Amino acid sequence: MAFFQTFPRLARPAGLLPAPHLSLEPLLPIYLQWEEISLICSPPQGEEATSYRFFNNEMGEISEGVSSQSGKGQVVTAVQGGNAGVYTCQYSREESGEKILSGDSNSIQIPVVDSLLPPKLSLDPLYAFYFQGEHVTLRCSAPLGQKAEGYRFFKQSGEQIVEVFPHHKSNDQFFITAELGDAGIYICEYWRWESGRMIPSRTSDPVSISVSDSPVRPRLTVTPDHPIYMTGESITLMCSAPTNATVLGFRFFRDGQNTGSPLGNGSAQLPLLRMEIEDAGSYTCDFWGPEAVQEIPLEQSAPVQIILIDAYTPPMLIMDPPSKVVSEGYPLSFTCIAPWKTEETSFHFYKDGTKIVPGNTRSEMSSTERWPRNVFKIPEVGLNISGEFTCMYEENMSGRWISSPWSPAVNVTVIASSRVHALFWLRSLVVGASFFIINSLIFLIFHCCL
Repeated sequence: MAFFQTFPRLARPAGLLPAPHLSLEPLLPIYLQWEEISLICSPPQGEEATSYRFFNNEMGEISEGVSSQSGKGQVVTAVQGGNAGVYTCQYSREESGEKILSGDSNSIQIPVVDSLLPPKLSLDPLYAFYFQGEHVTLRCSAPLGQKAEGYRFFKQSGEQIVEVFPHHKSNDQFFITAELGDAGIYICEYWRWESGRMIPSRTSDPVSISVSDSPVRPRLTVTPDHPIYMTGESITLMCSAPTNATVLGFRFFRDGQNTGSPLGNGSAQLPLLRMEIEDAGSYTCDFWGPEAVQEIPLEQSAPVQIILIDAYTPPMLIMDPPSKVVSEGYPLSFTCIAPWKTEETSFHFYKDGTKIVPGNTRSEMSSTERWPRNVFKIPEVGLNISGEFTCMYEENMSGRWISSPWSPAVNVTVIASSRVHALFWLRSLVVGASFFIINSLIFLIFHCCL
């Protein structure tokens, strides 16, 4: 496009004042659409002017100019797209009560370029909102076929629009790490050089970035809650979302690996039945909601450690006397022996499935016996002691008392004291009778044979 042109003034008709000179500020090779310009109408030196008129060959008279202190007329206007037309001016003054006009000034044609088509501003990833610390890329894309030599990004803050970069960037991408201060409305434009002047495009449609505080963690709980578990036990993990959160689903993780993705509203459960050693690990959970065009996992819960140990070996129960038959009134003792030593162990004895409380049956629980055994003593047994005896032990593991299986049962029979006495006299009678019979047979044999 040609630079603005100044055309020579026409010859002044008789009776007109000398023609003025029309000039333009600022003086540029080309002008942008709707850019403001100042047209200055200057009468010849020594000529007085009381008023000024400005003309455009397409729009006619555009304005009456305002006289300045320098005696020149000036009008400020905005150039329009395409051909801005040809501009001229006149001045006039009063003489003997009559208004005398000047001739037409020189003509000025102003070259105007249309604004470049607007670009498209996009966000990657595209979320309805971003959490602090998330990364987002703003990408400014010029229309297909449009040459772009640089890009500018702007952020609207209140009534102000501030350029994001202090200088022009040739890169069409702008990276930010979302912080609360980054929330706002963003626009962009591209530009290129033309006729020695940087020509910007129209601005893109705005995009909005909303930034939220770091997400509230869900809460992961375990039932029953113990510091340590044994293989074969069952637990339930529950992931609970914050109050009023809109939830589409949950995810459970063991050592960072997804172990299940159940659906749910406020909470979801992950049962672990009859656990094996492989189920031990660090468990976490998260949830997602419909706040974006894609599922956005939120921050994971605090971890829950599941520690597993193999089931214990049952203890051994030894009875004294070993015959498992004891007379009423005689002493009886049981020794419960655990298979290994621990720092804190507790032993328990049972009769017919009921735990024996020391003192209820004239018993003595020995705590002075050296580990790994504990002795339960009954100084004098009664008939009610007959029954099935077992024992078990407990170990304090990280604050939880872990119980062993029961020992093999020992069946005890108690014989009444009257029966013992009868058996004593019967035995004595049998022994005496046997002695008498034997002696009588010897006597008869001796006398018959001799």
